[in-house]
Amino acid sequence: MGQVVEYLENQRFFCAVASGKKGSRLKLLSHLGREILLPENRLVHVSEERILDREREKILRRLYEIHARRDALQVDISIPELWDVIKEEGEVWAPRSLAELVFGRDAESDHEAAIIRAVIREHIHFKYREGYIYAQPEHVVKAAISRMQVEADRLARLEAGSRWIRKLWGVDAPQPERPEGDFPRETIAFWIEALKNVAIRGAESEHYQLVRELFKTSGISHPYGAFESLVKAGVWTQDQNLDLFRYGIAQDFPIEVIEHAQRLFQHPIDRDGREDLTSLHVVTIDGPETLDLDDAISLEKRGDGWEIGVHITDIGLLIPNGTPLFNEAVERATTIYLPETKIPMLPESLSQDAWSLEAGQERAALSFFALVSAEGRVIQHRITKSIILVKKRLTYEDALAMIHEDDHPFQTLHYLMVRLRQARIRQGALPLPIPELVVRVDHQGKVSLHLAPIDDARFMVSECMILANHLAARFLRDHSIPALYRSQPEPRDRIITGGDEDIKLNFQQRRLISRGALGLEPDPHVGLGLDCYTTITSPLRRVIDLLMQQQITSYLKCGEAMHTAEDLERYLPTLQDGLARASAVSHLRTRYWVLKHLASLKGFSIDAWILDSGPHKVIAVLSDYLIPVELPRRPGKKIHFGDETRVTIKKVDPRENLLKVDWAETPPALSPAPTP
Repeated sequence: MGQVVEYLENQRFFCAVASGKKGSRLKLLSHLGREILLPENRLVHVSEERILDREREKILRRLYEIHARRDALQVDISIPELWDVIKEEGEVWAPRSLAELVFGRDAESDHEAAIIRAVIREHIHFKYREGYIYAQPEHVVKAAISRMQVEADRLARLEAGSRWIRKLWGVDAPQPERPEGDFPRETIAFWIEALKNVAIRGAESEHYQLVRELFKTSGISHPYGAFESLVKAGVWTQDQNLDLFRYGIAQDFPIEVIEHAQRLFQHPIDRDGREDLTSLHVVTIDGPETLDLDDAISLEKRGDGWEIGVHITDIGLLIPNGTPLFNEAVERATTIYLPETKIPMLPESLSQDAWSLEAGQERAALSFFALVSAEGRVIQHRITKSIILVKKRLTYEDALAMIHEDDHPFQTLHYLMVRLRQARIRQGALPLPIPELVVRVDHQGKVSLHLAPIDDARFMVSECMILANHLAARFLRDHSIPALYRSQPEPRDRIITGGDEDIKLNFQQRRLISRGALGLEPDPHVGLGLDCYTTITSPLRRVIDLLMQQQITSYLKCGEAMHTAEDLERYLPTLQDGLARASAVSHLRTRYWVLKHLASLKGFSIDAWILDSGPHKVIAVLSDYLIPVELPRRPGKKIHFGDETRVTIKKVDPRENLLKVDWAETPPALSPAPTP
């Protein structure tokens, strides 16, 4: 024996001397002094040279010299140049032939082994198999080089990204300012987009594994690593609304929509066929922060009754089907109101300026009139295209004060609205007057919350809008105009009559209300106690209202509707999707800020009351927030609907939409009240 051989293990080459056999395996001593048994098919080269020394140290020294010489010879071999020379001359080569081609006729076993090492290590231009070297086809080589380049780019990008991330997180010790080119702009731009994608989509992101590798390479472990990195980089804020990205809600308008809005901004009022109502005392009633004023009201004595007017800014015919503004409105479906901002359905140059019912400005309107008796019965009604002039802008607080003034017309209007609601309740309506949790966030991120009961002014305006919407629905139905109707079937159960003021009962009844529907048939709306219903009073903020206004205005002008039933049916899926996305984003964002507020109360106990209980859990409602929470069932503890209790805030994570509470220990701790 004593023959010098070479084998490959874990991508490393070993020179060895064969000292015998054990069964079908060779007994080898490697140049590193390791004795192993190896099948013959594991050998990549068998040398003509033999080492006949008996002394182990001499054998190892000789093996190490051979190993080092072959590595040195390999350095002088340019595999790409060799492949370029012989690629056309034949596919299969013996190692000795290639060795002679590179090193000349005097090539020996060490040269052969060097060639084999170079081929295997480079592994692109040649393939070594069963003692022969195969030249790869040109297309295979090009593909392999391309893959290598991609991998090299990936590793370079990963290395740069890792250094960037470590710098963001302050992992590395402070160092002198690095050269400007240390973090290539395009590389960082790539990682920012990858981090965004992972922060938004989580494990479903196509970049998820790549970003995991980035953080593993950087030695950073954090549950919100992608999000926090973007905050540290100044790309996002700590309270970034990721749900806008998840639900595909665009905040900015496309350029073609902006340009379309600019053309409409100076569009003059079309006075043709409009009734001049500029002498009528018309007022708007909204919150002080509202800028998109699309509805106004009036009240005049007419004989033994009162004529109630609801006047809606008439914009429908200015936005024909298929125009950029129309398409964008259908896609958005509604204005989205969030605690810290709003995302308008129409550009604000129109919704808050040119088409808003500002006091002192003449505006085109669609006016709904109902003559109501002193008993609250609608005697007659009409709809007309009009020109109005809002005399005064009022807030709800202004209107509330007027309702309580002696002999003020709003006293009468409020009374009439009470009688109209009572009539609807007798027909099965369930108004459910539950206070609204109002959440506001200022520019510094400070959260304020309060429960806002439905006061007399808000009730009065709401009932006026319900009246106008009902008149619109009946007009559309009675004139066979294609329309979108809102309907609602009977609740799953009735536990109140509709006139109850008890918040707990109304809250419980709301859980039993059937889901409303939007469709082309004028089905009853049981929740409102009406035979048919649509919405038309907010065309600046809801596209359904805009569409229904277009139908009625077009019919009044030329006797034909703007949209066919097929048109409305085609819009419907987009509208429903837009409304669902807007509702989800609004709900999640409001809850985020509520949870952010509740996080400051962690460890405190707060008031709650029992809504429901089951075999494993109890549902309670936080009294100051009207938010349902789950509590563990306590064996032996008697629980009844409406029972007052206290719960302790245990864990809150706004970004994960997580709120955990438990029964408060006694005596209960005092809790801060919500910020007024």
